[in-house]
This record gives sequence, C-alpha cells and structure tokens, in this order.
Amino acid sequence: MLKVACRRGFTLVEVMLALAVTLIVTGAAYNLLLNTQRLTRAQSARVALQSSVRAAALIVANELVELNTVSGGSAAQNDILALGSQAVTYRAARGIGFICQTTGPTVIRVARSSFSGHREPQAGRDEAMVFVPGDSATSSEDGWVAVKIAGVATTAACPDGRPGITLTLSASPSPLLLEVGTPVRLVEPMELRLYESEGSWWLGARAVNTGEAIQPLAGPLAAGGFNLEYLDRVGHPTPDRTGVRSIRVTIRGVEAAPEATRPPLQQELITQIALRNAPAL
Repeated sequence: MLKVACRRGFTLVEVMLALAVTLIVTGAAYNLLLNTQRLTRAQSARVALQSSVRAAALIVANELVELNTVSGGSAAQNDILALGSQAVTYRAARGIGFICQTTGPTVIRVARSSFSGHREPQAGRDEAMVFVPGDSATSSEDGWVAVKIAGVATTAACPDGRPGITLTLSASPSPLLLEVGTPVRLVEPMELRLYESEGSWWLGARAVNTGEAIQPLAGPLAAGGFNLEYLDRVGHPTPDRTGVRSIRVTIRGVEAAPEATRPPLQQELITQIALRNAPAL
C-alpha cells in the first residue's frame, strides 16, 4: 500500500506576513539608497561650489596683485582708475619689454626677446606705460607715462637684427623718454564687477577701451556676493584711490541648481590682496 505524502501550502496569513516583511525591508533599502544619493549630490554640489569660489578668488587676486600704488601720486602712477564696493576699474598688467629703437615721436620698437607677457600687444585695446626716470634737479621721482597704442606691427626688426614689435602710440610721451633701453609696460584698462543676468549674479570683466559687453568669469554668486574693501597702510577703509595699499575681497557663491527639498548651498571666501610697491603695515 503506497503512502502519499501530504504537503501543506502557505496560508493566506503567512503570505501576507511575508509580503509585509518584504515591503518593509525594500522600503528601508530604498530610503537608504535615496538618502545616499541625496548626500552624494549635496557633497558634489558643495565641492563644485567651493571650486567655483576659489577659482573666482584666484582670478581676482591674479588681476589685482600687480596693481601699482604711489601715495599721493598722479593718475599714471596709480593703476586703480576707479573704485567701488562691487566694482573696480584698473590697469591690468599684460606684459613688459624694453625699447630697442625709436623711429619717430610716436613710434617705438620693442625687442621681442626682451618682451614678456600674457599675449601680444593689441591696438585700441592696450596702453603703453613708458618709464620716466626721476630728476634730482627738480626732486621728481621715477614714474610712468600712460599712452594708448594706436597700431602694432611685427615686420620690422631692431637695429641689431633681433625681431621687434613696433608700437605706434596715440601721442608722444616726450622725445626725452623714448631712449633705447627704456622699459615699457603693456597694460589693459579693465573692469571687474558684480552683475545680474537672467536672474543670477555673476563676477564679470570687460575691457574698458573697446567698450565690450561684460563677460562672466565666475558664478553664480549670491546677491551682493562680490564685495571690495579698500584699505590704507594701517588697514583702515579709504575712499582715496591713491591711498589704497590693500584690497579685501569677499566672494560668496551660491549653488547653481539646488534641489527643491533644501535651501541652496552657499560658500564664502575672504582674501586680502596687497598691492605692488605697497609699504609694509
């Protein structure tokens, strides 16, 4: 006589209990995964924000650290042209060279081998700062004369055969200044400022002589996220551009695409830039 084994199935209660446990475990795993993804996105957003703010601070520092300052000096001796709490106009250093030949009161030639800069001179955009030696008879100090560049040519060579860069100036500084060996600084009047575009704030720059539109450098920033404080030799704020010895820069960035579930991330960085030739505090 054969015995048939009796196999008992799952009851409805057991199935419902197993399903409930599965749903609880799955829900917990999903929440863990969702929280992990949110944390990862937040960390990535914070890293990107910190990188953006640091890059903006580096750009500003590289532009402003080369500015020259002479206490009580003339406009040509001070590279800050206009100052504001959220904008600054200045002469940005673009290169330096030495005169190898003069062919007229407004034409100078710089030896290419002595020229060092970020790029070639550009007519209508750049200016030449010609060095003026001091005169002991009149007690005048060394300085610079600013002249706009009307033309640039690279076909003619220096008298010794070295390749040259010929600059046609918009006016003659003085025949006495255009001597062989005289240093010439290449500068570009620039403006850095905070501006708004399509509902976001940005740190932008533009070339003053060309009248070009503002171009974004870094951002987005918080409203008022680019602030400048001009300090004198003892660290006090000053409105006198000839008395500025350092500039305190505050940059406050904001997250570009924040999640709807949390407020946008913000990051602030403050740096102080000492100007060139500024005396120690």
